[in-house]
Amino acid sequence: MLINNQKKIAIVVTIPSTARFFLIHQIESLAKLYQVTLISNFSLKEDSLDWLPDNVKTVHIPIRRKIHLLSDACVLCYLMKIFYKSDFKLVHSVSPKAGLLAMMASFFLRIPVRIHTFTGQVWVTRQGIVRVVLKAIDSLISSISNFILIDSHSQKKFLIKHNIVDNLSSCVTGNGSICGVNLNKFKSGLEARKKTRKFLGINNNAFVFLFLGRSNRDKGVIELGAAFYELNKRFKNSILLFVGSDEDNHYADFEKIDGVMTFPETSFPEQYINASDVLCLPSYREGFGHVIIEAAACGVPAIGSDIYGISDAIVNNETGLLVEPKSTIKLKDAMELLMNNSKMRKRMGENAFNRASTMFSQQLLTDEIINLYANLLNIHDSD
Repeated sequence: MLINNQKKIAIVVTIPSTARFFLIHQIESLAKLYQVTLISNFSLKEDSLDWLPDNVKTVHIPIRRKIHLLSDACVLCYLMKIFYKSDFKLVHSVSPKAGLLAMMASFFLRIPVRIHTFTGQVWVTRQGIVRVVLKAIDSLISSISNFILIDSHSQKKFLIKHNIVDNLSSCVTGNGSICGVNLNKFKSGLEARKKTRKFLGINNNAFVFLFLGRSNRDKGVIELGAAFYELNKRFKNSILLFVGSDEDNHYADFEKIDGVMTFPETSFPEQYINASDVLCLPSYREGFGHVIIEAAACGVPAIGSDIYGISDAIVNNETGLLVEPKSTIKLKDAMELLMNNSKMRKRMGENAFNRASTMFSQQLLTDEIINLYANLLNIHDSD
């Protein structure tokens, strides 16, 4: 039931799946306290919005993920119109494009509380003028926001070092991660493992590596495919699953490698995790590596690049292995080590589970967000 004096807040994301897969628990909890509006590009191919609470409003904006000056200018004007009519007390953006346009619109209209969440920096892997422009956009977002949320401690140190954020007006939610892990959904299960392997046609004795997420160059998928190609020459019982959207059209080449299986984006990542033995995320850049703690909650250790973000999600030699980024040889060696050392793998899986369940629960992160909203809104009210 709607309470008339509830404050109005807006959450702005570029694509609805960001809210569906990462923010839904927070939205559900916030909708009990505030009048929540979710703003996104709802014209994209998505499932029905039955995952949203009934009392959450939705507003469509034709926002694009990539830079398009004319389109972005139109979306900025549209957002200003929406904000002007809605009397929001707080606007929270997630993702670079949504952050740029939502923070600009809310700044121009002097919306009291403006929050943006950084989940990694695209410019880290870019060069030249592109890097300069993208870095300047992050600096602009930070300068016109009231508060910055960051999904890992190492990312915060990186952003402070590059003068993007300052220590006082930014914080890491909980121990890291954008939303924590749903421990009711992500949990180990022998039956789930057998069922998924049977469905996928994978032998129970096979050793399964898993990549779960958007497949593009920056995720290190080229090195992962090459490392597995060499590994599979010696270990024919090894399998590598690529699960997620094929953004750079690599799947056709990967499928030529013996033992590689590819699948589209899934609403049931926990099934693929339970079917696997080791998760691999050899990214060049990552804000945190959320999938790593999802795997950890299922008792599955991970191999990841030794970069900011992932180094928060993996404790090296305790919950998984960190390897030199872009190194096919180091990645292959780590994969082979865990494949051949069941004792180490079991120990790391148990450590990963204990860490995920005690430090990264979804409820812990949601409580932090709720408290942050309340504190920032109270500060505004007292001004």
